[in-house]
Amino acid sequence: MIRIAIPTGRMLEQTLDFLRNFDKKLLGEEKGRKLRIRGERFEVFLAKPWDLPLYVEERVVDLGIIGRDVILEQERNLVNLLSLPFGYCKMVIAGYPHISLEKNGKEIKIATKYENIARKFLEGKWSKIKVIKLNGSVELGPILNISDFIVDIVETGKTLKENGLEIKEVLFESSACLVSNVASFVYLRDEILSFVKEVRKLNDKCN
Repeated sequence: MIRIAIPTGRMLEQTLDFLRNFDKKLLGEEKGRKLRIRGERFEVFLAKPWDLPLYVEERVVDLGIIGRDVILEQERNLVNLLSLPFGYCKMVIAGYPHISLEKNGKEIKIATKYENIARKFLEGKWSKIKVIKLNGSVELGPILNISDFIVDIVETGKTLKENGLEIKEVLFESSACLVSNVASFVYLRDEILSFVKEVRKLNDKCN
């Protein structure tokens, strides 16, 4: 049985629906408060998205399903097997309509919970940036005048619009990804590659 961690939150139902294509025993399972679900093929663990890559890397589980944004931010030693057809969103830089992205020589302040991504994509954009780590609503950065822009993940952009902000630039597009740790990929290679093949076949059927 393959152990697989999936994220709680916005992608939970999509991920469970996806796995039910490959393990019919998961059909009767409801999320409730259960953190472990045993199917016929998978043992599924529900984890906070930011903790999930650690569980995969440390071989607590064999596979994980997590957004590309979290993978890029944490930079853990994972085998990225393939992208999945759900969890679509965009990593963007956003700010007030009247504030331009043009270089002006002064320090640019960025509010975000994605510190690594902000530095990786933006340090070459301006001569000097200051990344301000916020764990809550990053939209408060410009509102409270502690940052010029924010870097955040968006699905519809509704929250930005409601707070008077707009997308200035899309840094990259993100979706759910299937990942493994190196050890599991070696020792369960046949099982994992068989599953990947089935996923690709499902993706082709849906496209």
